[in-house]
Amino acid sequence: MKCPKCGKEMRKGYLFSSKDGAFSFANEVPGVFENAKKAEGFVEITKLKPSHRTRVEANCCEECRMIVINY
Repeated sequence: MKCPKCGKEMRKGYLFSSKDGAFSFANEVPGVFENAKKAEGFVEITKLKPSHRTRVEANCCEECRMIVINY
């Protein structure tokens, strides 16, 4: 995959979390005691996997410091 910013070839790999983590996206990061799924603009990127690392395939451009994922 070509980097959308500089056009160079991106390196394929994985974006991963610490154990018990999951990736999500929202307009703002909710507080610790808030239900994240109720945050404005919430999108679930990966499911929670207790005792496992969560991962998603990704492409990385180290020059632009950009990561591109499909979820």
